[in-house]
Amino acid sequence: MRINEKTDSSAIAKKGKGAAAAKAAGSSSKPLFAGRLEQIAKTSTDYQGELQRLKEEIDEAGSNLENQPTIANFKIFRNLLGTLARKVTSEAYRMELLAGGLTGRTHEVITVIDKEADLLYHLIMREQKDHIRIVAQIVKIKGLVVDIQL
Repeated sequence: MRINEKTDSSAIAKKGKGAAAAKAAGSSSKPLFAGRLEQIAKTSTDYQGELQRLKEEIDEAGSNLENQPTIANFKIFRNLLGTLARKVTSEAYRMELLAGGLTGRTHEVITVIDKEADLLYHLIMREQKDHIRIVAQIVKIKGLVVDIQL
């Protein structure tokens, strides 16, 4: 690139402003930070709403399982618990592998990122303790039936 010594510094400053700067800022009227912050808040609200919806579905499925301990109700309850566990573990926790230095060992460090989701998960598991016992009995009976048939 060749530098033209005759170019005035104010002319260079004027070239930097205008259409290129407007394109960089984007077409939205919100600043980038405010837009990103709003997007994160919306995502967080959606996540909390989905966890609450899952909790309600688990409560309903647990009641159905308690009233009618059938295989169909068992599968619905088990699938909902699995969905909740996957959702919470993927969003509420972070796992890091740390090298041990001279010993060569690696350590796994699990950090709670979303305490509210963690508390909700533990609350649901505590509330559903009796229903989980019913599920365990169904699995045990199902295993006995399979053993008898073989």
